[in-house]
Amino acid sequence: MIAADPRDRSVLRIFGIPTSVETEHTPGARPQIALKLYEGLIQAVLDSGVIYSLRNVRVADDFYVEYLREQRSLWLKYQQILGSRLLIRMTDEQAESFEETVRQLQAPEPAKAAETEPASLQGEMALLRAKGQRIELPARRLQHYAHIKTLILNAGGVYSRNGFQFGAAIDVTQVLNRLRGGEKPNPKKDRQAFYTPEDVAAETVAWAMECLGDLTGKRMLEPSAGEGALAEPARAADAKVIAVEINGPSAQILRDKGFEVIERDFLSLSLADIGLFDVVIANPPFSKDQDITHVIHMWRFLRPGGVLVSLTSPGWRTGRTKAQRNFRAFVDNIGAEVEALPAGAFKASGTKVSVLRLRAVKQVEGALQGSHRQG
Repeated sequence: MIAADPRDRSVLRIFGIPTSVETEHTPGARPQIALKLYEGLIQAVLDSGVIYSLRNVRVADDFYVEYLREQRSLWLKYQQILGSRLLIRMTDEQAESFEETVRQLQAPEPAKAAETEPASLQGEMALLRAKGQRIELPARRLQHYAHIKTLILNAGGVYSRNGFQFGAAIDVTQVLNRLRGGEKPNPKKDRQAFYTPEDVAAETVAWAMECLGDLTGKRMLEPSAGEGALAEPARAADAKVIAVEINGPSAQILRDKGFEVIERDFLSLSLADIGLFDVVIANPPFSKDQDITHVIHMWRFLRPGGVLVSLTSPGWRTGRTKAQRNFRAFVDNIGAEVEALPAGAFKASGTKVSVLRLRAVKQVEGALQGSHRQG
C-alpha cells in the first residue's frame, strides 16, 4: 500500500481485488479500482502493517499500485514511463489481511435523509454574502438553490459565476437583508418594467419605419425607456435617440450603452425640456391606465408628419372608466392603427399580459385625418 500525506486527496489505484468501491470501466484504462484517501482510511492502512511510505509527492499524479494476487505482491508503477518497483511480497496471512483491509477502504457513506434535518430556506439565505455589487454563493450545495435564484433574479441580480451581479446604483447589502427577512423585492414588477423582448422590439421599430422610410438622422424619443430595448434597434437604424428613464440603475445602464439619457419622470417633461421629435417609440407601464396617460403625453412631443408607435394593454378598448372612454375617442381622432400582438409575446420578459400595438402619424396642420383600422 501507499501512505500519502493526509492533506493530499490523491487517489490510490489497485488491481485485481473484487470490492464494492468505485470502479472505472474506461477501455484501456490501467486502474480498475480507485480508492479515495480520507484520514480514517489512511489510518486503517497504517494499522494494517503493510506500508510503503511516500512523502511530498502526489500519488495519483506520479504512481499507481498494482497488486498481483497470485504472487501476493505489491508493485509501485509509474504513470508516465515504463517501469515498476517491488514494494512487498506478502505471506498468505499478510495477503489475506491486506485484501480484507482494501475491501473496507471506502469513503464514509453520507448520512441518511432521516438522520439529517433538511436545511431551511432562511438558513441557506444566511450563507449568502454581499461583496461589492455581488451576492456570492457559498461553496456548499444549496437545497433551495432554484428558489433562491428566482428571488435574487427578481430582485434585479444577473447570474455571474458563483454569484449574482447587480447594477452600480443598487445597495446589494440592503437587497440581501431584505431577502433574508423574507421579503421578495421585485423592482421591475413594482415599476411595471417588463422590458420589450428583442423580437418584439425589432418589429415595433420596423413598424415605425414603414411610415418614415428610414430613421437615418431622425430624432427619436423612447419615454420610460427601461434599459433601451426599443432604443437599441432604433439607434442601429441610425436614429438620434433620446431616452427618458426615472429609475437610477436603469438610467445608468442606458448611459453605459452610450445613450443620451434624461433621468426624469416622463410625465413631468414639457416641450420646453426636450422639444419635438420625428418619431416616438414606447412601451410604457400598463397598470392603472398609465399606458393611455403616457400615449396622450407622447403625442404632444411629435412634430407634424412624425410617427408614434406604442405598446399598450388591451384594457382601454372595452373599459368603462372615463379615461378609457376618452382614450378610445383619442385613438379614433388621431387615426391610429391598432393591432394585437400574438399571445405570449412578452413571456420572455416574465409576464403573460396581452399587448396591443398602435401607430399613428401626426397630420400636418390643415391636412385631412386618415381613417384608422383596428386588428
